[in-house]
Amino acid sequence: MALLPTSLISNSLTSLAIPGSSASFSCTVTPFHDIAPDNCLLVRTLGHLSCCVGKEGICRWSRTQDLSVEQQLTNGVRYFDVQVAARSRTGDFHIVCGLYGDELSSCLKEIKLFLDSHEKEVIIIDINRFYNINDILHMKLLSIITHCFDGKLCPYDKDCDVTLGSLWNKGQQVIVIYHNDIIYEYENFWPGDSIVYQPKLVPNTPADLILQLDMVSENDPRKIPGIDEEKKVFKCCRGIISLSKRKYFSRLSSSRKREISIAVAPLLTSWLKNRSQADLNVITADFVHLSNFVQYVVNLNITTEETPAVLNGKMTSS
Repeated sequence: MALLPTSLISNSLTSLAIPGSSASFSCTVTPFHDIAPDNCLLVRTLGHLSCCVGKEGICRWSRTQDLSVEQQLTNGVRYFDVQVAARSRTGDFHIVCGLYGDELSSCLKEIKLFLDSHEKEVIIIDINRFYNINDILHMKLLSIITHCFDGKLCPYDKDCDVTLGSLWNKGQQVIVIYHNDIIYEYENFWPGDSIVYQPKLVPNTPADLILQLDMVSENDPRKIPGIDEEKKVFKCCRGIISLSKRKYFSRLSSSRKREISIAVAPLLTSWLKNRSQADLNVITADFVHLSNFVQYVVNLNITTEETPAVLNGKMTSS
């Protein structure tokens, strides 16, 4: 973000093109972890079998990122999509994506370490799925996040635009969107309705994805029914697809990356070539290292007259 054109410093973050990863911390999921509660009952039952529908199969189809949290940050990812569950045995909070992953706190610490050495970078953490978490555990989780980032957290103000300039001036680097009403008692967290996801339903084919993405870029998703037009919201454009259950069960021995992501990635980056900063805000994808996805998103912020170092190589600003 430090390498973006100076003309964008005073622009709202909701108007910048920001690269994001879907199920960002699924990189920590392995077949050696327990089956997570985000699966349906059928998958949880089949997952205990010693065959392609066991833990290895769940891992191949649930995991959406190969890069570690640190590698995603180094390569330019600035939006993290997070699902979390409390372990009943320990009370710890763990990443979930088909299987349990690492503790959430370890992933947050990686982000904190990166921000400590990159003072002008801003991260959006969107915690949008919770499992086995009651109000008391929500308070515990919010306390963990607050303790980790402390003064780096950007408070929510529905009446004010947040810009890179305003964040830099205050030393704030983290926006945490937390999809539970308890955060209305915490000024440092953003409510779930401060972000809009499009397409609303994840399509089943690459062709349908591109068609729906075209519709999203042509229509401001902040003006969809039920959304306050005056509200400052992030617009998350999800460049992902999901196979139907029938196709999924017919390809259990394969993987999400092989059956979906390798085909979707080049189509998504090709689609991004014809877009502009005005069309899009946050864009997410599976396996963000495929087809130079992150670089294409960042380049949406650059005009032909502006050719800073961000156009080439890794997104490693300081």
